[in-house]
Amino acid sequence: MRMANLPSATASQLLDLYLSLQRRGLVGPDDVRELGIEPAQLENLEMRVPVHWALRLWQLAARRGAGPELGLRIGQQRGLHTRGPVAHLAAQSATLGEALELFRCYITVMSESEHLRVEPRARRVRVHFLFQTPLLGHAVISEHSLSSALCWVRQLTGLPLVPQAVGFCHAPRVAPAIYRQVFGVPVRFAEATDYLEWLQTDLLLPVLGANPYLKGLMQQRVSAMQAELPAQNTVRGQVLRLIEQDLPGGQLSVERLARRLGISRQTLHRHLRAERCSFSELLGEVRRRHSVLRLAQPGCRVEQLSRELGFSEPSAFYKAFKGWFGMSPKVYSATLDDR
Repeated sequence: MRMANLPSATASQLLDLYLSLQRRGLVGPDDVRELGIEPAQLENLEMRVPVHWALRLWQLAARRGAGPELGLRIGQQRGLHTRGPVAHLAAQSATLGEALELFRCYITVMSESEHLRVEPRARRVRVHFLFQTPLLGHAVISEHSLSSALCWVRQLTGLPLVPQAVGFCHAPRVAPAIYRQVFGVPVRFAEATDYLEWLQTDLLLPVLGANPYLKGLMQQRVSAMQAELPAQNTVRGQVLRLIEQDLPGGQLSVERLARRLGISRQTLHRHLRAERCSFSELLGEVRRRHSVLRLAQPGCRVEQLSRELGFSEPSAFYKAFKGWFGMSPKVYSATLDDR
């Protein structure tokens, strides 16, 4: 079903959008068939479909009279029965922070045209939503993604959480009151990225129905799916894999990675800039993800984890962890133990 050289997404993404638009009378089965697929085939939620098919459905809905608030409204109603493999994996997490790390790590399995960047900011965490072609520049899609993310957060925790801040790159498309009704706070526009901002303490909230055993099984499956994606052949994907490999041995440097890729240090930096990331950001992402996953495991010792993450001294790990999550790893572990 995949089209060569085009970014893909899981069928779960397209099915959820199709059903939402169909309920509003904006698209029908014939519109899906024109894409070259039967609607029933989308029920194979792990199947890969071209990302631009979703854009096609959005465009059809707009031509048929959909209002400018459509992306916001549909995002509020994400269906549990259309959860794809990544959403099922995140639903098995111990905490919201762990679920966020899993989404960030595996979001390309959901859609190769979407990425997340997590930025600690004092007592808050800003989650940047980064889009690539063909989704880049489509306001309805970014509004749908952020609204969907808020819906997922509330479903995972069972709480009516409200973000601390919300920002969009584009200008407002509807009245400010509608944005506030959806997100619960005033929304900022003409920002550098699209983002949701949360309290650090929000990330410690438990996920309803967490199951470590199922999480392990699902993570193996999702990791295998990710390894098959052409996106993993990008420089970003290769660097992430090399960091994962080198992390236990502590041999982490830009120079070493560049040598292993057969390019110069300057060329590596240039490629990463083109993919909107840097070596330090990718290293931090891998370390954050491993920290969250390992601290959720019984018997994890902070000193040992520090060595696993390639820190020369435990004090350096403590400082980095506090910058990521606003607390020490021991406090974080104690919070998990209390549950």
